[in-house]
Amino acid sequence: MNAELQVHSPRLLNRSINFLRYTKRVAEGRWAVMDVSVDGILGPPGSRVADAAAAAAAANGVTLVPAWYTGCRLLPSGCLVEDMRNGYCKVTWVVHAEYDETTVPTMFRPLFRSGKALGAHRWLASLQRQCEFLAVLHSSQVSRGGDNTAAAISSMGKRGVLELAQRMVADFYSAVSGPVTQPSSSIDEWYGSAGAGARRTDTAVRMVTSKKAGTVADLVLSASTTVWLPNTPPQLVFRYLRDDQRRGEWDAFFASSAAVTELCSVPTGHLNGNAVSVLYSNVTDGTDRKKTLILQEACTDASCSMVVYAPVEEDSMRAVMNGGDHASVFLLPSGFAVLPDGHGRARHAPSSSSSTPVGCDDTTAGSLLTVACQALVPGSSPSDNRAAPGAFDDVGKLLCRALEKIKAAVKTDIVTPA
Repeated sequence: MNAELQVHSPRLLNRSINFLRYTKRVAEGRWAVMDVSVDGILGPPGSRVADAAAAAAAANGVTLVPAWYTGCRLLPSGCLVEDMRNGYCKVTWVVHAEYDETTVPTMFRPLFRSGKALGAHRWLASLQRQCEFLAVLHSSQVSRGGDNTAAAISSMGKRGVLELAQRMVADFYSAVSGPVTQPSSSIDEWYGSAGAGARRTDTAVRMVTSKKAGTVADLVLSASTTVWLPNTPPQLVFRYLRDDQRRGEWDAFFASSAAVTELCSVPTGHLNGNAVSVLYSNVTDGTDRKKTLILQEACTDASCSMVVYAPVEEDSMRAVMNGGDHASVFLLPSGFAVLPDGHGRARHAPSSSSSTPVGCDDTTAGSLLTVACQALVPGSSPSDNRAAPGAFDDVGKLLCRALEKIKAAVKTDIVTPA
């Protein structure tokens, strides 16, 4: 098998690994899934062992993808799944891996050493959150979150909204951590600042311009950066970002200094804050704004908290809420990923009654905050895939403004990668 391991930051290399997976039912109601890397074992492409492995994979309909970066490999790792016969299962996960720390920026090293970046701690937390999301997705029940009950949503509408949110989050992952694969894409560095005077922080922002299916002439500009918020628990940042009444402080593009109102919301887990919502802005000026809704997914677990959102035309969004097709809905997501900085102590998994995910509670030392903003921008010429002059400044300043507002709201300092 092949997998690409990602941590939500444009400052970190993705790690592509080829591995063997062996699954076995070891006893009644117990299963084992075991993985081990073959990178560095099979030999270089063209060697006899590597060719034999590729032939065996092809015979089973699998393409063995050469790892473009082998700074990480799995030693024997895996999980044990046990049926508890009460509607629950017990999962024990072990990750035994090697990685090249020299490729990890200093600011991120405590996160990797804590195991919350690529260790069992992360995979268990992600597994629990995904299982809860899928349970809601396939359930026929419709429950509303929040106090607003004005917008009715059908069971099919709920499924459509959740599937659209899944696609939105996947696009966000790609914008922040995905490899730049289009030959026509360009990558630049833009430098801005958050704050003023002695508390001013210079920030380097990665700017990627590319064409996206569904756009006619404009380019997609993806701007992203990661900063460290020391002594600021991830949950504090997450609660601020998902506060509808304070959204206008950091969202100058959609909220314009105003609060937003929840049109409908679907809770996606037992932890407070895990939900997919449809929001509308309370801004009253400008006819175009009234025709746009905001699709948002907020989610939190032990490894990461995220707020991802995208503007959607009102007619399209309401059609999805009524059970219509969502395949043609255009999405250009922006958002935030809040990682623990690794300085806090690891703890055991929370009980089912806990409202705060382990590792992201108020005992965690600080946060690594990734901010990403995507926008359609004009090209410098019809035949050139580079953004027009001024586009970097416009989007970069929006991103730095959001950082400045977050910094002020949670009363913290900002440290940028060395």
